Amino acid sequence: MEENKKLEEVQEIDITALDSELAAAKTLEEGKGDKFVKIAAIFAFCMTLFHIWTGFHGLYDYVTQRGIHLAFALTIVLLTQPLYKHCFKDKFAGNKGFRIVCRIIDAALVVLAWVSVYMAMDEVHHLTERLSKTTWMATFAGAALSLLVLECARRTLGYIMPALSLIFVAYALAGPNLPMAIAHRGYSLEKICKFLATDLDGLFGTTMSVSASVIFMFVMFGSFLEASGCSDFINNIAISLTGKIKSGPALSAVVASGLMGSINGSAVANVVGTGTFTIPLMKSRGYKPPFAGGVEAVASTGGQILPPVMGSGAFLMVAFTEQKYIAIVIAAVIPALLYYWGCAVAVITQSELIDISMMDVNDIPKTKEVLKDGWIYLLILGILLVALLGIQLSPLYSALWATVAVPVVMLFDKKKRFTFKDIPSAMVKSGFSALSIVIGCACAGIVVGMVSLTGIGVIFGDMMIQMAHGMLFPSLVFTAVTCIVLGMGLPTTAAYVIAASILAPSLIKLGLTPLTSHLFVFYFACLSAITPPVALAAYAGAGIAKASPMTTAVEACKLGFAGFLVPFAFCYSPAMMMKGSVIEILSVFISAFIGTAIISGGFQGWLFWKLNILERVILVAAGTLMFVPGSVTDIAGIAVAAALLFLNLRKWERGPKFIMQRQKK
Repeated sequence: MEENKKLEEVQEIDITALDSELAAAKTLEEGKGDKFVKIAAIFAFCMTLFHIWTGFHGLYDYVTQRGIHLAFALTIVLLTQPLYKHCFKDKFAGNKGFRIVCRIIDAALVVLAWVSVYMAMDEVHHLTERLSKTTWMATFAGAALSLLVLECARRTLGYIMPALSLIFVAYALAGPNLPMAIAHRGYSLEKICKFLATDLDGLFGTTMSVSASVIFMFVMFGSFLEASGCSDFINNIAISLTGKIKSGPALSAVVASGLMGSINGSAVANVVGTGTFTIPLMKSRGYKPPFAGGVEAVASTGGQILPPVMGSGAFLMVAFTEQKYIAIVIAAVIPALLYYWGCAVAVITQSELIDISMMDVNDIPKTKEVLKDGWIYLLILGILLVALLGIQLSPLYSALWATVAVPVVMLFDKKKRFTFKDIPSAMVKSGFSALSIVIGCACAGIVVGMVSLTGIGVIFGDMMIQMAHGMLFPSLVFTAVTCIVLGMGLPTTAAYVIAASILAPSLIKLGLTPLTSHLFVFYFACLSAITPPVALAAYAGAGIAKASPMTTAVEACKLGFAGFLVPFAFCYSPAMMMKGSVIEILSVFISAFIGTAIISGGFQGWLFWKLNILERVILVAAGTLMFVPGSVTDIAGIAVAAALLFLNLRKWERGPKFIMQRQKK
């Protein structure tokens, strides 16, 4: 009885509540008759138009470009997420008078947002002639914008991000009164407000810079691509390639979700976007609901670490590490391949433990026909890749030209899935889809600003190194755990920015390169989406699969185990990030490739035969040895695994033909 009750609760999960991008899309869809949503849609259209204009004609100075970008986002949030829905637990939302008062307050806040941005712009533009001295307007603008950002973050992202920002502000205020280990000179509220409004490390710092230029362009590209029907093409091509394999339904989810996740950069949104098709398909073929939800969560989360696009985090990494984008893409190739290889092997082995029914041949589209019908999408994606990696245009221009290519190339589409009439709605959706990233980056900007002002990043890093006695491995473990905790309930971009500003400098002090340190932090910021107790991507998958969220999160961790091992491996072995000779790179890759397959079989409990507990432990240990740099550990790992395999030859059920075996009708 209690179990049924829990299942009912699981079925009532509001998936849109897990991700602000989904909530914004739902607001846009359901609020078509609401005049405030219509006004917000106009602002969203203008926001996209502003970015297209500045993309082609050149960006404005930093405070103007980023200030207008932020003002648009604040306006849309205030109009679409009214105060009466976010105070007193929606208790008085039915009262007409209360709603009117709240709407008036929101309208006043919209005006305040634009006035504050104008004041900040005016202050920055006159800093030189005033000999870097600021006036009361800087204080007012900093205070007003900070409060607006915190309030809008509360309405869109929940309480975690604003609370974290306030903790850092409180730390800046209380400096002299703190214990000696973390004490600093202290800053007045006036100084903090002026700093946030006018300094390059404040609200309009690096995070807002990337958001106002590169990230928005890729959000826009994703919106145009989605409107063109590309997601259906990716699902069809994935099914056509894997449908004849016994584990095809689950493998198609891995392929489709990985590709889509790389473009849209939101794990939860991608789970919902592709999972509504892949999860029911997996369940219908015999996979258990938690496993089906876990597969989708892992594949969608991995899209953010999958080259060549890597969601939005890679562009922030470019700004933080000052590395070329192509250098980050190259470094991320092997880790991403191992992540998805581990998931694929887990799916194949799981198919042998349960009764899986093959897909009907008539339901599997032919690859040739899918490509014939959707080659046009490959052309669009090809334009993006050539611009990014071939011509090596800046990410901003690459995304901009790829977006422009969508309506132009789709002119050759006989089915007319996207026409010029669809452009305005795609532009509106771009503005709505970017809200969570913009507000998250602005809120993270407050944290980064306080870290820069107080030097807590250096203090925290020194404390961590001392606690680890200067050893790298304990520092990496501490960093990984901290990243996962910080990432609970936060968008990946915000989690990465905060963790990178505090933790990455200490890893660099221990001898890691900036790129290695930031990629390590980025991996675990992403993996927080599938790590219990707050695993938003897994929760979204559980909501669709009608499964227990915690069980789904555990399954996701087992499926995505490679993501937890690979970051440690590339910190000790640069060859895993394509640094070194060809022989070194191949040696490390092959060793890790085999180790990943062995560990995956151990976790799932099948590797040519059903494994007992002892055999599973031995295989996991053997595979882990192959991740440890050095030929001795590689030989030891492969020897242990090989010995176990050969000693159990008689237990092999069907040999390597099991993958393609069809069920008898």
